[in-house]
Amino acid sequence: HRAIDWRELPKFMTAMYEQDVPRGSKPEVSCMAFMILTVSRPSEARLVEWKEIDLEERAWTQPAGKYKSELEWKIPLCPTAIKILKSMPKRRGRVFSTLNGAEIYDQYLSAMPDALGFDAVAHGFRATFRTWGQEQQRFTEEVLGLCMKHVDTASTRAAYARSQIFTERKR
Repeated sequence: HRAIDWRELPKFMTAMYEQDVPRGSKPEVSCMAFMILTVSRPSEARLVEWKEIDLEERAWTQPAGKYKSELEWKIPLCPTAIKILKSMPKRRGRVFSTLNGAEIYDQYLSAMPDALGFDAVAHGFRATFRTWGQEQQRFTEEVLGLCMKHVDTASTRAAYARSQIFTERKR
């Protein structure tokens, strides 16, 4: 997937937020920011429901089988992701919707980087994250992979390595 260099991410975020005037007029902006901050797939961010969010625990618990995994996943929520969630107008059902209450289309998110002059697609921000982590060398390969919900597929390792190392991923 086409992705921007992680050093360009602040420019992208600024350009994206400049489109949301008046604030809240483009819910896809909040959805995209949430997607980037949680290293989630576009479909996960678009379809997240309030019942999956625990603001007190600062976690998004993705139910087994709902998204691309057969496992339940706990996604840490950083302060900015919490701020985005708290800015949403309602607290039940789907978190992110169009102004008329419909599901945000995948194309809205996928086309946003190109529309803002960046050669990327929404899913590419996962590669942006992964490259940032790799180049910063502050986190292990295992932590970076689990932040992206990538599990070790070697059957022996997968049989024993069951932790999602939530606390380490929060960092």
